[in-house]
Amino acid sequence: MRNFRLFFNALGVAAALGTWPVVTACDPSEAKPVVYLEIDSLTLKPDASRGTSSAHVRSVWVESEGVYFGVFPLPARIPLPVNDPTATVRLYPGVEVNGTSSFQAQYEFYQPYERALNSSFGSTVSWPPAGPAVLEYESWANVVIVEDFEAAGIQFAPSPRSDTVWTRTTSERFPAPQGESNSSSGMVIMKPGQQIFEAITQQAYVLPRGGSNVYLEFNYKSTMPFSLGVVANEPGQTTQQPTVTFRDKAQWSKAYVNLVTEVSGFPNAVNYNLYLGAVRTRPDQADTLWVDNFKLVYR
Repeated sequence: MRNFRLFFNALGVAAALGTWPVVTACDPSEAKPVVYLEIDSLTLKPDASRGTSSAHVRSVWVESEGVYFGVFPLPARIPLPVNDPTATVRLYPGVEVNGTSSFQAQYEFYQPYERALNSSFGSTVSWPPAGPAVLEYESWANVVIVEDFEAAGIQFAPSPRSDTVWTRTTSERFPAPQGESNSSSGMVIMKPGQQIFEAITQQAYVLPRGGSNVYLEFNYKSTMPFSLGVVANEPGQTTQQPTVTFRDKAQWSKAYVNLVTEVSGFPNAVNYNLYLGAVRTRPDQADTLWVDNFKLVYR
């Protein structure tokens, strides 16, 4: 009871002196009403001319009535304090860049998803409302299919340093999205005694420089780390420049690798090859890398 006595004694002294404590009143205005937007996932519309529709949208930037409401990881339930509950909302898809979960960026090559709420305050709107295919590549995006392991040859040719070669696998192939077929994927097995795998594209690509984003999309799973990068072909010399190293991954995953630093870092290059490399990590067991659906995407 001592604490209560002290509190009341303090009040008594304040009353006698005429120095009652100042109490700040609460803001009488009501909180702005909201519409709740639920987004489970966003996937890509199939378009055979642009390769697989495999996508991994990890987050969305949300904008409506000219106001940005922030970025939200998916799945999300987002309270939108819009002025008009029927307002149009625009979602800008975000992806995990270079395999780093903490590095989320708007993927400029996917069109934003735009739709009217057509709702009322306090209600919940769920998107997508019907089918799962809600995103498309921007019409201006250049999408170059580098290798999907469906044709006779393989674009990535093992280099002289490589201890092994590709195997085209049908049993461990990438599980194609609904409505698409995928008969095989690329597989690299490194057995004890084999240490290095390295492959470089037979074709060189002319890519935009000057700080323009150049993405390499692909699917993979692996029991060992592997790296990707570019080979810059300048007059009189070539330079191999790594971009990112991925760790082992037990399940098929989608990767978005931004090559902007490596491409723009060699402004005098005539063109660029892509390369992939891996080093076996388990001394007494074989290591395996599976990959599929390489494509370059740029403006």
